[in-house]
Amino acid sequence: MRLSPHNSISVFCELQTFATAFKQLGIAAKAKQFIRQFLFADMLNIYLILVALSMAIGTTVTSITTPEKEESLLECAKYVGSYCGNEVLDTLSNKKSNVSTDCCYKIIQTGYSCHTRLTLFVLQNDSEFKHANVTNVLEKNDRIFYMCDKATEPESEMYLSKCVVKIGTECGEEVFDNLKHNKNNVTDCCCGRLVETGLPCHINMAKALIRTPEMRNVDAIEFLNKGKKLFDECLEDQE
Repeated sequence: MRLSPHNSISVFCELQTFATAFKQLGIAAKAKQFIRQFLFADMLNIYLILVALSMAIGTTVTSITTPEKEESLLECAKYVGSYCGNEVLDTLSNKKSNVSTDCCYKIIQTGYSCHTRLTLFVLQNDSEFKHANVTNVLEKNDRIFYMCDKATEPESEMYLSKCVVKIGTECGEEVFDNLKHNKNNVTDCCCGRLVETGLPCHINMAKALIRTPEMRNVDAIEFLNKGKKLFDECLEDQE
């Protein structure tokens, strides 16, 4: 008799998950313990840790972590890119009504500090804004970031914590390595767990990761599309 996908997952993946411990000790408390145990170990699982970390220390996932050292304007410009930088300028000058979703991801990845400092630089050096009302432009600057934040934010920390439990440590690492580093194919076992976790969880964990400094140079839309493609492939294999 052929095992169903659900039974196969139970047989082969039970020992890979820390879901039971999470349920026994509580999500936030276990997240802190989990981070302390593995933060400096080779088993560090970025796919899960970055999400768990935001829950454990009370940091929201709706804004990118501030780097310890303030980047130069050149570095800020590199993060946002010329295409999205021009979209922001066109929106600030009322040539466009909104920034595209693709560029919203890039703006959030760039971070509020860089976003605002670039706007201030433009105000001081671009002749197009020579007679602009500085207060109005800065209000638009904030509105752009706020709207992009809302357009690209993942679900709540509580929702993400349940997703973390579902995917498990080893499978989370396999998925992340496949999407970020193109490492190996995801095993049948982890494909089954990914399908069991569900597409909404998978995509929302990816959205949370996109907002971290480590992912600044990653094309957010491409990363999300790769995630959807991987899920579809795993779903097809399980049928």
